[in-house]
Amino acid sequence: MVWDALVHQSCVTYNVTYNVTYKWYRPFIRRKEQHPMNNLNRRSFGATVVSGITASTVKAEPDSEPAAVGPVVGHVSVSTANIWYRPGHAGTYDLRIRESGQKETTLLHANSDPKNDLCVIWRISDLKAATTYHYEILESGTVLPGKGPQSLTTAPPHQAKDKISLAFGSCAESRPLALWSQMEEHDVDGLVLLGDTPYIDSTDLAIQRRKHREFLSVPELSNFARCRPVWGTWDDHDFGKNDSDGKLVGKENSRKAFTEYRALASYGEDEQGVYTKFRRAGVEVFLLDTRWFARTESSPVDSDKPSLLGKRQWEWLLDGLQRSTAPFKVIACGMIWDNKRNTESDDWSTYSHERDALFQFIGKEEISGVVLIGGDIHCSRWLQYKTEESVGYAIRQFIVSPIHARVIPTLNIPHPDLIKGAAMPNVWLRLDVDTTGSDPSLHAHWVQMNGRQMWDVKLTGSELRKS
Repeated sequence: MVWDALVHQSCVTYNVTYNVTYKWYRPFIRRKEQHPMNNLNRRSFGATVVSGITASTVKAEPDSEPAAVGPVVGHVSVSTANIWYRPGHAGTYDLRIRESGQKETTLLHANSDPKNDLCVIWRISDLKAATTYHYEILESGTVLPGKGPQSLTTAPPHQAKDKISLAFGSCAESRPLALWSQMEEHDVDGLVLLGDTPYIDSTDLAIQRRKHREFLSVPELSNFARCRPVWGTWDDHDFGKNDSDGKLVGKENSRKAFTEYRALASYGEDEQGVYTKFRRAGVEVFLLDTRWFARTESSPVDSDKPSLLGKRQWEWLLDGLQRSTAPFKVIACGMIWDNKRNTESDDWSTYSHERDALFQFIGKEEISGVVLIGGDIHCSRWLQYKTEESVGYAIRQFIVSPIHARVIPTLNIPHPDLIKGAAMPNVWLRLDVDTTGSDPSLHAHWVQMNGRQMWDVKLTGSELRKS
């Protein structure tokens, strides 16, 4: 097998190619009869191993050895999968993976390095669509206790007639919570974290890393994430501090920790921001970064006003929406898309010039199926904007918050476009997309941890299209 290891050093990326010979595999082949996942196929998949060796002036973690964290399944597409793991100490680790029902396996090799807080991401390519794969993690040829076998399932082809389900949530603490198990019981296909996941409130690199470790160590979340993909962006409390914007000192440390502890397909561009996107059958999700660029430059739609997204993210979003062939396009972020109406300014109403320009672009380009999702405010809401004239249809906003139990009833305020609103604890959003019928559908459910369904809204593709 041949794979590329991306080594990041002083903002320069090098491609280093490793050729694995038969001799290197020989110890594992001799144990063939001892384990079902040891028939090695060096040609099954491609892979990239990201050890993330980055030059840093920040002091390393204390000498005390923290417990291992993970594995976590990150971005999964039609033909690729990312798997993240953070061992308790530096060393050599292997990922062994095989297609379900097959005996042949592929073994991927990686080094865990303190310069990247020991985090390792295996990026596997050349997988089959809509196929289940089993994997496990080894150290020195031995399967780590409790680290295998696990499984993941690749996405169906983009144009496939299929049903998928995604969980969305924001504002979560690093403590055991049955809500994560509830998502698993609902058999959702993946999880999207909208920020404040977890609460960090610091740009100190050591604190950032520790808080991410604690969050991913929550047993119920860990059990969920080892078999289902997890995507995410940040909001103010995991970016740095409450109501913070792009002028925050130390935000580079926050980004470094985020990229170490999330296995996404991408993290912004040119080491700026963490925005990303993914496609799952009938829905494409655009995860925005509403912190990194905020107030750091003039808006691309009005040079006299500050930008929220920044020029490069703005162009990325518009280009992605225009190119998307998914029946539904979900634009998600931590911020809400209207006015918080408190003393804080971190909402889309503060940057209404960009929100309105986005709506006008959607209408002008006749982009169908757009739905907005936000979090942050510790209450859940459902709004239907009167955008028929500018967009061609009414755009809906689904706010889901919080995963934890602390609510803020004062932010559940009247709004002319509000359909439902409630300050309820332990809430997540289930989004079901069905493209098997003649008219694709999107069904949103707000679900409480006690199993009670708060509200649900069902939309069809024809409803979210310019007539």
